[in-house]
Amino acid sequence: MDRDKENESQAPCRLLPVLIDLSEKHVCVIGDAPEAARYARYLSGCTRYLSVLCEEGSEELKTLAEEGCLSLLEQPYSREVLYGMDVVFNVSGSEALIRDVSAICRTMGITLYTAGRPDKSDFMLDTDLFSD
Repeated sequence: MDRDKENESQAPCRLLPVLIDLSEKHVCVIGDAPEAARYARYLSGCTRYLSVLCEEGSEELKTLAEEGCLSLLEQPYSREVLYGMDVVFNVSGSEALIRDVSAICRTMGITLYTAGRPDKSDFMLDTDLFSD
């Protein structure tokens, strides 16, 4: 009986630490260099299907693209880029872009991580992985 009372007072666990196998997932990083490059550098070792969307790619991103580690999409954001994606990493600081990407990912069932915005993310990351 005391155990039942104890369970009632505990809040449900909101976050569960998990590891995600991205090897066969289509992953997109949205944002400007150098932030996008930091994420791309790490994620390129996790999936064969990495796309980076930024208006102007850095030399590092261009090199990774030439090496076949990712597809570099040097263009303004458009929703069509998200079609077919499984996971999106939005590392842009633009509030308008954050809102739009979040809405589209939710509608399309795409798993979303938004840097610095747990309220707009489906999971959290140890950002130390993405530091230089």
